[in-house]
Amino acid sequence: MKKKIDDVRKDIDAYYESWFRINQAYSVWAQQHGTTDSLVFMLYEIFVSADNCTQHELCRKLFLPKQTVSFLLSKLEKQGYVRRSENPKDRRNKLVSFTTEGRNYAQTLLAELEQAETRAFLGMTAKERRAVADGLRSFANALSQCFLEDVKEL
Repeated sequence: MKKKIDDVRKDIDAYYESWFRINQAYSVWAQQHGTTDSLVFMLYEIFVSADNCTQHELCRKLFLPKQTVSFLLSKLEKQGYVRRSENPKDRRNKLVSFTTEGRNYAQTLLAELEQAETRAFLGMTAKERRAVADGLRSFANALSQCFLEDVKEL
């Protein structure tokens, strides 16, 4: 049993090393493009939602606090990239949409990011790409389940 736990600890260490390197890579890429990784991911979520996005959904999908999302949206509003409007379905939750300039900015930035990610994935075999996606999905599900169990025990 001790050997198995030691092996798992090594796997966790390897996971953390990779996770930190991936986060660092996105952070450096964003800095090189005059922004932050959180802002890039927010632009992505707004873009894929086809302007039918709410602040609440951004918090939920990006796992960011409400204050952080509000701050980033205010920054994007000041730059003229997004607008917030009343949600007719839920007046407490604002709809977030791009301005024309914002959609163009996001489209250009996200296309560059996609090119970089595509080059990275093309450096891997199809089997490795599937293993990454399947492994991360499996780990995310297992980790979420364990954390939910921990919360239930409190």
